[in-house]
Amino acid sequence: MIHVSDILHAQRCKRYAWNIKNNRLKQEGFYHLDMSFSSLWSRFLKVEESAKGQVGDSNEKSEALLKENDWVRFARFEYRGLRTKIALIRKHKEGLDLYYPYLSAYPKENEIINIQIDVKILENLGYKICNIYSVYLNKDYVREEELDIDQLFVLNDALFNRRNKANKTIMELLEACDPIDLDEIIRETDKIIHGEPEDPVRTKGCTSQRKCAYYDFCFNEKDEPNDSILFLTTSRNKLDAYEMGVRRICDMDPDLFEGFPLQYAQYMASKEQRPFCDLFALDTWTETIQYPISYLDFEWDTFPIPPYSGMRPFDVLCFQYSLHVETQEGSLSHMDFFSTGDCRQAFIESLLENVPKEGSILVYNMEGAEKLRLIQLGLQFPQYAEQLKQIYSRMIDLSKPFEHGLYYNNAMRGHFSLKNVMPVFSSDYSYKDLDIQDGMNAVHAYRHYDQANEEEKQYIQHAIRVYCMMDTYAEYIVLHGLLDYMKELEKEAEYA
Repeated sequence: MIHVSDILHAQRCKRYAWNIKNNRLKQEGFYHLDMSFSSLWSRFLKVEESAKGQVGDSNEKSEALLKENDWVRFARFEYRGLRTKIALIRKHKEGLDLYYPYLSAYPKENEIINIQIDVKILENLGYKICNIYSVYLNKDYVREEELDIDQLFVLNDALFNRRNKANKTIMELLEACDPIDLDEIIRETDKIIHGEPEDPVRTKGCTSQRKCAYYDFCFNEKDEPNDSILFLTTSRNKLDAYEMGVRRICDMDPDLFEGFPLQYAQYMASKEQRPFCDLFALDTWTETIQYPISYLDFEWDTFPIPPYSGMRPFDVLCFQYSLHVETQEGSLSHMDFFSTGDCRQAFIESLLENVPKEGSILVYNMEGAEKLRLIQLGLQFPQYAEQLKQIYSRMIDLSKPFEHGLYYNNAMRGHFSLKNVMPVFSSDYSYKDLDIQDGMNAVHAYRHYDQANEEEKQYIQHAIRVYCMMDTYAEYIVLHGLLDYMKELEKEAEYA
């Protein structure tokens, strides 16, 4: 027995499909949902009281539901060992209409592969499909006091392309699909899922967009040298070079490099076997930093369904910040904030009170994170917009020296997150010593906070605060690590 999702996984990667079925990982959802998504779209489509299929239903059971009801949710169907579940079906004289709800504001055209297989199953079982609709979240909806279901969702007959344009209807996309041999696909997928796993093969798909959750199961890179060719960034040719026996970045044919500054930094670090530093560029960057220096980091959660007034679908809610402030005399102080519920205004007011009114504010990866969060808060609370702008206009992105190749150490192994960069400059502190070791751990702990007892709440709050405090202290370590290395190079130049 296989499911349509198994076919989709196998089309992505055979090894991935096998892992999903046989080596399942425990993963919490990326989004925070306080209510059932299916109950929300059911309310929107006015089908809360409609007939509902159950796990394990046979074709006969689903057929009976459709005979007795005009609307059926979660009907199950099977064709030659391939099972699927249709979120919502409407029966009428001409045939069936299918409804596909998406926890997205832009369900993409590649969903047509799933839909094509579903339609093929239903047609093989004797059903006629007349229309197909998508149901998705309205990106322009702004919540008021109460959630307006009719404004939250959009009912459409289309999917979106990569540019978020709905140019073709689902039926048009379906007609444009290449024909499929479903029987052959079922046989092949069943063999992949239930047979022996294939040997893993590195492809660009393993790490494109987001690194595959099973990457480390497939490939053990612990024994690779720190300057392994596998760690060369934004390279189209590194996998081919690796297959040809090239192991270190400096050994790859120079003609195969794309010529990005970061690649040059990695090449020089590999060639010289010491950190690469563009001293002039780094000195120019550090000259923009003014005291007092604030080191700032936020933690937040993402809500597809806006929980509070002024929020849109997929807005985030900041529940924690950590702030270290360094004076020109060298003293370092720490302040933070943690809360749950609708803590947005309290978060803003605490931040405005504690962040110094002058000096630079160092943030790691600020553009898509802390800066964007403050812009969004300014839109939700316009009375604070100008004061928040005074904060994010003084932000300096601490990740830029690393992303732009001003500094590179082979020990970073091609990774540029704060957790990978900090150990390059100090071995005295480690995230591995913390109860919460990364941002998603912090988010998952936050989600369980309100259901915890008082003792658990104290533990969760303390663990989140310590983790976030480590982030801003790591920023402090990294900046001073860069400054110290620059001084070393300047001394070397004096004695050269």
